[in-house]
Amino acid sequence: MNEAQKTAYQEKMEAKLTKIRADIQRLEGELKERKADARFGMQEQLQRLRERSEGVKVKLHGLKTASGAAWIQAREGVASAWSDLVSAFEKAGAEFRQHGE
Repeated sequence: MNEAQKTAYQEKMEAKLTKIRADIQRLEGELKERKADARFGMQEQLQRLRERSEGVKVKLHGLKTASGAAWIQAREGVASAWSDLVSAFEKAGAEFRQHGE
């Protein structure tokens, strides 16, 4: 992968992270509007989402400073952390919809 491709990948992942972090904030805002019984367990889940998004951010930073084979390993770490974050976000979104009814 050349430098332009690496940069494009990093920028794409940073944009995706920015969007999902905004989506997490949206869920936090919705949570504040719910009754206490509907918030049960969701605050904890949002905290885990924030922690996972921070993990992706840290891995993206590592990607910026890596080169060669280390860059490939770092990219795999970003992809794995991203996959975990998206799965957790989808699960949280489903639970929000279920408890919001």
